[in-house]
Amino acid sequence: MEDTEALYRDHVHALLGYAVRRLGDPTEAADVVAAVFLAVLERPGGFDPSRGTARSWLFGIAAHVIASRGRRRGAEYRALQRVYGRRTLAADDLAELEARVDAANAATAVLAGLDDLPPAERELFLLVSLDELTPAEAAAVLGITPSAARMRLARARRKLAPLAEKGSPCQT
Repeated sequence: MEDTEALYRDHVHALLGYAVRRLGDPTEAADVVAAVFLAVLERPGGFDPSRGTARSWLFGIAAHVIASRGRRRGAEYRALQRVYGRRTLAADDLAELEARVDAANAATAVLAGLDDLPPAERELFLLVSLDELTPAEAAAVLGITPSAARMRLARARRKLAPLAEKGSPCQT
């Protein structure tokens, strides 16, 4: 396997882009990327070239870190709900809520075609089109077979093709 410094240099930007898209927060995404490379350093023999590329291995670790963070946050949220119950929104909370709604409305026009895809197809499409993974690498990240990945990718492209022809921002 490549040395850790070369691995970092070659893949840090792609991993950061993936994490930002998944989390929406560049600071959290940077934490995820740091956790990925910490995991690499803690398990130097963890990469198995017979199971895929180093790139897909790193994306798999990132997916796992993001999922773990989501589960942990969900548990924390449920615990807080039990402790605090319900509260009224303060003026700052309302301003933040309005800002989030405005941002979501602005993004809807850009992401309309992607939002209509089933989650499995959307994630695969983003891994291949934005993160520039091959379908086989994306399959390894998602834990599916390469043939299943190619089928999902074909379905996603077929659904998005009419939007691309109309000049939609969701061009493949």
